[in-house]
Amino acid sequence: MNRASIHCLQILLLAVGLTAWGLQTSRLYRDGKFAKEHNVLHLKQSPFGRTLSLAMRGPVDVYWHRGEPHEHPPGEEHAHDHSHQPGLAAGEDRELDYLASLLEEDDHQCEHEECEHDHCDHPDDTPVAVKKEFSGVRPYLLDRIETMRTAYNSRTNRAAESPRHKAYIMGEMEKKLAVGYELDPSNLAAYGAYFLFKSEALARVEGESGEGLLILDRRRKAHTLAHRTLQYCWSLPAEAPAMITGASAAHDCLQMMAEHPEPDIQLAQRYLQRLEMMLGHYEVIRQAMIENGTWEDFPAPRRIEMEKTHSLIRTLQRADLDYWNGHLTRTTPDPRPGPGSGS
Repeated sequence: MNRASIHCLQILLLAVGLTAWGLQTSRLYRDGKFAKEHNVLHLKQSPFGRTLSLAMRGPVDVYWHRGEPHEHPPGEEHAHDHSHQPGLAAGEDRELDYLASLLEEDDHQCEHEECEHDHCDHPDDTPVAVKKEFSGVRPYLLDRIETMRTAYNSRTNRAAESPRHKAYIMGEMEKKLAVGYELDPSNLAAYGAYFLFKSEALARVEGESGEGLLILDRRRKAHTLAHRTLQYCWSLPAEAPAMITGASAAHDCLQMMAEHPEPDIQLAQRYLQRLEMMLGHYEVIRQAMIENGTWEDFPAPRRIEMEKTHSLIRTLQRADLDYWNGHLTRTTPDPRPGPGSGS
């Protein structure tokens, strides 16, 4: 067989293979069995992925707060109930104004600890730079990495952020939150942060055309995220973190449905049942782990986080029941005969 015939045969086999692959893919896609999401090294939803999801909480916070130090008490790492304003106008940040004034005073340069001149007067509230002692190569390298990360994520422009820059920050944040969630959908903090971002963050776009449609679209996507998380956590009935995350997702589904003009009452009832079942499973699992001594295997911040979320969801469950029972009563037709009907 000559070379031309070999090439023709190879091309023919390649065309047949591509055609067969296309037909098979099309059938899988129609049946909803085609895997469209990439899972590099199978990290997503694996034990290593869960560990990485926990480790990503710090970097996401650093990026969100523009590299500024941001500490929360244990168990309240994502309780963002205070305002953050990285874009301060001139005159609103006394520390930056003080540093700027020092740069302008070229004729007055002296160290606070080594100054021996009588004319050097330092205010009592002047921050004193403490020289750190060298404690080893590893701590030094870690400090340098932290400094570089802070410098990379920090803002140097004192003017307020432009809409385009805010959109860029939002887009990058969504990518990071999505990666943390996909690594472990049962992670309470990863899901909660991603859901909050989906339902609220990008909806707060002022002055843009079609803002109402944008909000509806974001809420629809947030509902889809909560429903998918609920289904995933339900497949892990023996894990306490999955049960409490699933209960939180069930409540979020109810919240999204409550904002719909014509909610599906039967679907809401299924969410209410699933919410009660997941909270009950969590309580049973927690009690069993306490009795056999494995509850302490969870780090203290995660235990506090789960306990606070459980208490909160139990309280919100009562509000959900009151709302949907009242909604069901209002939408149920009156079985009594009308005024014009015969007996």
